[in-house]
Amino acid sequence: MTAIATPRKSEPDAGRLQPVAQPAPRPLLARLLRLAWIGRGLWHRVARPLTMGVRALIVDGSDPEDSRVLLIRHSYVGGWHMPGGGVGKGETLCEAMRREVREEVGLIVESDVQPLGVYARFRHGASDHVAVFAVRGWSGVPKADGVEIVEARFFAVDRLPADLSPATRRRLEEFLGRKPLAERW
Repeated sequence: MTAIATPRKSEPDAGRLQPVAQPAPRPLLARLLRLAWIGRGLWHRVARPLTMGVRALIVDGSDPEDSRVLLIRHSYVGGWHMPGGGVGKGETLCEAMRREVREEVGLIVESDVQPLGVYARFRHGASDHVAVFAVRGWSGVPKADGVEIVEARFFAVDRLPADLSPATRRRLEEFLGRKPLAERW
């Protein structure tokens, strides 16, 4: 039997970057990533390391009337998040943020990078600090890597997904000036 593709209705975002079909994560690999995520949490409870991470709040301001932000879904943890990850040895915060964005969604962060804040995150035994950068200057088309990241899409700031992670929601509220900057993730 052959499946018939039906065209989607025209959306108000026509003419702008549209989400690209994302490959489904391989089940075994997704399970291994989830196991690694759990193992990391256990290691944090025992070793109590001090770690540093970064996140990128990538803004598509091509339409001043309808600003959008790029959000991702991981294969190993639920909800929508900002792209980002850990800072490697010998990396600056900006270098780590640029690398993570390139690895996770294939975008090149070019210019107009503005620090939003540095937040403490003590969940799951971690002593983690996360630097968030607002990014307006970037190039490329977002594409999930299909392994760690299963989906990458732009969302209008007034039409965010219901399963947005609580910390991501707070960072967006701070960025939009709706809430004061917090110290904790």
